Amino acid sequence: MFDVGPGSGLVRVGVIDSVRSGTAYERLGECALDVMALVPSLAHVNLTLLHEYEVMLVGCAPEDLDEASFQTQLLRVARAVPAVAITPGGVGATTAARIGFHGFIAREVGPEALTRTVTAVAHGEVAFPRATLAALLQMLSFLPLPRSEAPTSLTPRQQQIVDLIAQGATDREIAARLRISESTAHKHVQNALRRSKTKTRSQLVAVARHSAGV
Repeated sequence: MFDVGPGSGLVRVGVIDSVRSGTAYERLGECALDVMALVPSLAHVNLTLLHEYEVMLVGCAPEDLDEASFQTQLLRVARAVPAVAITPGGVGATTAARIGFHGFIAREVGPEALTRTVTAVAHGEVAFPRATLAALLQMLSFLPLPRSEAPTSLTPRQQQIVDLIAQGATDREIAARLRISESTAHKHVQNALRRSKTKTRSQLVAVARHSAGV
């Protein structure tokens, strides 16, 4: 079914089905992905083998996302390899982002859309609907920042980058807007993360807004 091999250049993925909602994605054979393993549930994942994958696709029902046991199992996976949630109807994006997924997509999307999402996550991007990212950033902006952790002020260029991230822009979109290379855009983002002492883009935006009094 999956006629790919070493050196194919395709993203190496593991696929985890859901106990509640069944098969994670019915059209895997049409995706430009190197599907290396199919697992019946998150509980059956062999953590010692996660280094073989670039991305894990996790089929889940919306109610799975709210369960503490599911969240614990997901975190063990997500710490080792980026994970993308696939839910029926695309329900639960905000919860998926909050509990540790790197991407989210509806089970009903076509193979090309799924391939794009997985590829983006494999390249270090966060792949969620922009409305979801905006909601999370809004929530984070109200969190207090301890005085002892006050970040160093960002440079004007880094602040420009943060403003674009707050709009949901990827490194590629930042590069296009600022007319710089994608690698330069990525470097600016990483420098801003270090300078602000944050680990994720959402934290970066929240800290920058807090410093600016927004």
